[in-house]
Amino acid sequence: MTAPRRIGIVTSARSDFGLMQGLICAVDSDPALTLTLFVTGMHHSKKHGHTRDEICTQGFEHAIVDVPSFRDDDKAGGIAYIMSAAIGGFAQAFETHDIDILVILGDRYDAFPAALAALPFNIPIAHIAGGERTEGVIDEAIRHSLTKFAHVHFPSTQDYGRRIRQLGEEAWRIVVSGQPGLDALNTFVPLDRQAFAEKHELQESKPITIITLHPETLDQSATEVTLNALLQAIEDVDTQLIITAPNSDTGNDLIHDAWHTLVEKNAACVYIESLGRNGYLHALANVDCMVGNSSSGITEAANFKLPVVNIGPRQLGRSAGRNVIHCGTAKADILAAWRHALDPAFRDSLHDLINEYGDGHAVTRIIDTLKTTKLDKRLLEKHFIDWPEPETHAP
Repeated sequence: MTAPRRIGIVTSARSDFGLMQGLICAVDSDPALTLTLFVTGMHHSKKHGHTRDEICTQGFEHAIVDVPSFRDDDKAGGIAYIMSAAIGGFAQAFETHDIDILVILGDRYDAFPAALAALPFNIPIAHIAGGERTEGVIDEAIRHSLTKFAHVHFPSTQDYGRRIRQLGEEAWRIVVSGQPGLDALNTFVPLDRQAFAEKHELQESKPITIITLHPETLDQSATEVTLNALLQAIEDVDTQLIITAPNSDTGNDLIHDAWHTLVEKNAACVYIESLGRNGYLHALANVDCMVGNSSSGITEAANFKLPVVNIGPRQLGRSAGRNVIHCGTAKADILAAWRHALDPAFRDSLHDLINEYGDGHAVTRIIDTLKTTKLDKRLLEKHFIDWPEPETHAP
């Protein structure tokens, strides 16, 4: 009898855990696989909600291997420390836990160290959501670096798969899976509007906006500019607010402090550190629009035909549906986009919107590949495939 294949999955924040929760369940329940869940980064931070507790609540405590690295310092030196501590932590974890394939999603700086530590152990890496572009943040460099570390790729779209090819990866390594976080939406049953509003002590009959604003990591001074403009716009928009916490990038303290101050003086504003995956989906199903610069506005909101105001350059380069209204960081730009997003006519125009990021069957494709990929020399030896040069024509 063949021994179960050992799958390690790295989660460093509430965002990637939510997107991979269905995949984690599938690995854990498949008799041909065994799950090791490497929990690191923001999950260990009390300031960010200690979301490790949510992982345990979902029934995965038996699979957890903790790789603590976090410290409550949002400066550049603190981020660099977290990365260095995580490399050492993952090295110790890999010495004591045998893994056949390591799964990493996206572009988080606190998950990237897992790939660095896995390299000398010759652990094959499967990378989810490669090939995307976010030119306004350091995540851009991390994501493409992970592509070069990875041995199997699960991009969300054909275009992103093509970009992975352009980075020199062999075609047989690429399986266009879609975004696994969308699979759960096939069977998700949201709260009705009345129950949702009551739960958050809001009024059902008035507009509700969810705000998630993350720091700008390439231009850290831009975080304050964007935040101040958004705070000014809030004063002029007739909407109730649900605000979720920023991630742990440099500059998050500034945003945290502003939201706590706002909540103290605005009765129509609710601040929630972490809604949890289901709570977040209930919000997307019931609010009238989303404002901020979160990737969830690009990848998940389309399933709910939800208008999104995407502020600034953080998601620059990422493909987005027509529900997304891109705007600058000035108050006037944010205000105009926000009012347009709250216009019922705009929401009505999205009735036939299809989410390009997946058809709801990503987990099946990923699981099938994890189970059948041969763990051999061919998998570990990567060959760079030159991208064909464009044809040139003489003048």
